Amino acid sequence: MKRHVWMVLALGLGLAAPGCILTSGQVQINFDLPNFSGNSLTGIDHTTIDLNSEKEYQDNKEKLKDLSDLAVLGKFTNNLTSPVNVEVWMTTTPSNHLDETSLMQDPTKVKLWGPFQVAGSTTKTIDWNASAQLFTTAGKAALLTEAKGDGNFTLYAVGPAGQAYNFSVSNGALVLVIDVGI
Repeated sequence: MKRHVWMVLALGLGLAAPGCILTSGQVQINFDLPNFSGNSLTGIDHTTIDLNSEKEYQDNKEKLKDLSDLAVLGKFTNNLTSPVNVEVWMTTTPSNHLDETSLMQDPTKVKLWGPFQVAGSTTKTIDWNASAQLFTTAGKAALLTEAKGDGNFTLYAVGPAGQAYNFSVSNGALVLVIDVGI
């Protein structure tokens, strides 16, 4: 029994000794997105994200190692009677495309996640678990590059090319969980 006490005491002293500190952690950054819509006839909305506007990001940018998790959340409402497949794209530089055609011609575009289907005249809530399944490998890599770079990019949600769609998104958020080191 005495031997176990000494082992626990030795481990405790080792952790308390100078120079033995926690060298990594995670920081969650939440960006509330404005309500937006996508409509094949009237155009698409976008939102430009500036990570530098978030204190958590400013405080940890130089220590950023990786993105451990990320999500695009929100309530997607299909305003038509036919189902729609929604995708989220980003441009790695701030942009203001008003239609899908100009977005698809942008050389900095990257498919972030999707598609997911919303049945006609219904609302589908995308939560953390659903969002995690939708991210593309290229989308995750592009977000990490942006987080380590200038931190400015633009998000778009679109429906399928060449098909009629009309959807709106409310209560949206982009959530990044970043791994940081000291």
